Amino acid sequence: MLPYFRQILAQPSIAIDLGTANTRIYGGRGEYFREEPSLVRHVRQNQEIQSPDDYFSYLNNHLTSSPLRGGVIVDIHNAVSLLKPLLKKERTGLRQPISLACAPTDTSELERELLCKAVLDAGASQVAIIPEVWAAAIGAGIDVTLPSAQMLIDIGEGVTDMAVIRDGQLVFATATRTACSDLQKAVRTAIISRHRVCPNPAETERLTHELAALHQGNDLTDRDIPVQGIDIIRRREVNIAVHNREILDAMAPVLKKILKMIETGIKKLPENISCEVLASGICLTGGGSCITGMDSLIAASSNLEVRIAPDPMHSVINGAIQTLQYWKGKENWWENIGWPSIPS
Repeated sequence: MLPYFRQILAQPSIAIDLGTANTRIYGGRGEYFREEPSLVRHVRQNQEIQSPDDYFSYLNNHLTSSPLRGGVIVDIHNAVSLLKPLLKKERTGLRQPISLACAPTDTSELERELLCKAVLDAGASQVAIIPEVWAAAIGAGIDVTLPSAQMLIDIGEGVTDMAVIRDGQLVFATATRTACSDLQKAVRTAIISRHRVCPNPAETERLTHELAALHQGNDLTDRDIPVQGIDIIRRREVNIAVHNREILDAMAPVLKKILKMIETGIKKLPENISCEVLASGICLTGGGSCITGMDSLIAASSNLEVRIAPDPMHSVINGAIQTLQYWKGKENWWENIGWPSIPS
């Protein structure tokens, strides 16, 4: 019985990747983590109703709130509502868990305090916060202790984060709160404006993969792309044809901002670090790295070799899990994790 009571009384540790699109939580049991959309649904169907109600299903899918924007919390109330049931599912024993969370490198102290408060209010007892790019680098399989500089770019739903890691330290970091959601918004807005049709979310995501054609330059073949959406005037589902250049023109300003951030960041690197990055190249993580052609665009813009991490969508949570496992067993480990001072 003694091991059983120790398990009940032990203080659990969990890792959290609170993302703009999805939230991932690891509860310390096995190798798997829980993943849910970062949305709070405001209409819940009555559990006593046996058969599904189409009207309630429609409301449940459309009346939602996203408590994050640009990789940070903008609605603390709904952030707590999102996290509380997830932490409850991962909780074991009687004690509240200690949490390891991740945040973009450009977050202010106030924004990190808001993240800390949300996790505490959701049921954690202590919270330690590390940079997302640090977790992403570890999750991507980068040896962060190497004496030579290595660059990682994490393109998420709400923020594009770039960092250089050397000798176990973040020696440089920069970020822009422009990422996948901005690409999709630009495409959606362009189609609504020109065709009076709102494309389905899955269609918008599919269309962003057209950026693969951008590095082809003038050799791009003009073509029409079938798109399914809702006619905002007639209020019914329709199928239309959208020219691929419309999509590329819509995405161009967003891509320009992301590529400009990367270009400016590389120019700011000291000469010795720049030479080391030239040799090691760039590792891409995040959902943006899965967009076909993103690696080619960044390679052409930076003149560096670009590779995509083995599991780019889950690099942050995988790195957070490994970080948690490294600190596990060390007394008061959360007190030893401090936010680094990053030169910009």
